[in-house]
Amino acid sequence: MIVGFSIFEKLKNNFDFNKYNKIEIIITHLHNDHAGSLSQFILYIWFVYHKKVTVFCNCEKIKEYLDITGTTKEAYELKTNTNFLEFIKTEHAKELDSYGFKLNLNGKTIIYTGDTATLDPFIPYLDECNEFYVDVSKSGGVHLKFVDIIETLRKIKSRNIDIFLMHLDDKNYIANLNNNEFYI
Repeated sequence: MIVGFSIFEKLKNNFDFNKYNKIEIIITHLHNDHAGSLSQFILYIWFVYHKKVTVFCNCEKIKEYLDITGTTKEAYELKTNTNFLEFIKTEHAKELDSYGFKLNLNGKTIIYTGDTATLDPFIPYLDECNEFYVDVSKSGGVHLKFVDIIETLRKIKSRNIDIFLMHLDDKNYIANLNNNEFYI
């Protein structure tokens, strides 16, 4: 579940959280577009549904982040790696630590880059991967520049790995280069 700063109202209005026994969130890094609604969401689930949220995060400052946003300690549980989730350290913004992850879910192995400027940390995990979620952008910088990695993605896809492009800063530009090769 994504809890970026603009997501809370969508979660609140589109899900009946009474249906769920467990509510778990994976946080890859603490930029607002990935964690901006985290505290608000945890507090909402705690006070409205009387449920604790499990937050999987390997970020060094996650506890401090939740403390300064006034998140009730009883409302959440922090966890890092588990038997179904492994965080993969990557490079994004120098100001904070960033991770992708390997997730084993319903018999599939999913690799999710999170926001990243490099594919290198994820390559060793692709041998066992079914789905690969990749951060791409038009301009690059702290994100992968799509035009620079398209050939690498084609090689990865040739291994029967489904590739999903995400964090699209210019969806039309990327769609035009993509030619329906990868999922958007």
